Amino acid sequence: MVKQAEKIIFIQDFDGEQKPFNPVELQARLIQCFLDAGLRDSSYMAEDIALAVEYALRNSPRPEPVFGRGELAAAVIRMLEETGFPEVAALFRSSGGDRQISIDTEPGPVSGLLAKFLACSPERLERITELVCNGMKKLEITEASPHLLLELARHYEHLTPAPPPEPPATASFAGDKLPANEDELARLLPEQTQYWIKRNVLRINGISTFFPCVRFFFMIHRYAAEIKLPAPVTELEVMPHLYEMANLLEMCRDAIERKLDPVEPLPIYLSIPDMSSFITHYLGGEWPKSERLGRELAAALASGFRREIYKLSIS
Repeated sequence: MVKQAEKIIFIQDFDGEQKPFNPVELQARLIQCFLDAGLRDSSYMAEDIALAVEYALRNSPRPEPVFGRGELAAAVIRMLEETGFPEVAALFRSSGGDRQISIDTEPGPVSGLLAKFLACSPERLERITELVCNGMKKLEITEASPHLLLELARHYEHLTPAPPPEPPATASFAGDKLPANEDELARLLPEQTQYWIKRNVLRINGISTFFPCVRFFFMIHRYAAEIKLPAPVTELEVMPHLYEMANLLEMCRDAIERKLDPVEPLPIYLSIPDMSSFITHYLGGEWPKSERLGRELAAALASGFRREIYKLSIS
């Protein structure tokens, strides 16, 4: 049985306001940066970067899932630079829209700012604050932007003793047989899977080396039409069909991992893009009022996997 995580990731702004992390917004912003850089053919990387960031945040050992906006931006910029897209990184940095505010470079205000973004012990926070303030004094800077102070704090954070580092967002899951495109994966899948792929009920994306994961897209409304499910139906009537599809998807996951032999188990991403239209047509519900029902049906589908699903998305 798959245990569905309800962990919500929060991004904290410079003024202390917290908002849930939205990977779709991040992906859209990255796509625009790729387009503005004239790299349309590489814009597909935006999804991998957004997924890698979300995976890293969800698997962070921090006791509270709260991350600073500057922290998030720095991680994305680093990934872009390390993967050979410095021009996209520059555009992403300039498109941040950070508020132009300044903070006194005294220990009190600096410590208050850093405490919101650095996940460290009080002793270590005090030491980093001292180093940042001393650095500002040497430069004779009495006021500085939060971004500058955070960047300087990150610098000193690496120079001071710290707990074991968090796994990087781009941690390698890949074996010698990765990456694999959609056509290569299709040849690995059980024969009955081809039937649903040809009818646009299933899509299984290729696996990249940047963020290797198994991405399933299941069109439940189209599936219902293909099996001639009469409308309206009850949840109990739907469940056997979901379990049947879940078993097929688990067979696909198992076949992919056995053939590709990754170093680590691949995270599973499951998306049901037409759940809202399925519920409206077949269950007589209203969207988004029936979103909870949609998530229950999605969880039933996810329960067919032997491993926990990293991300379950419905719309």
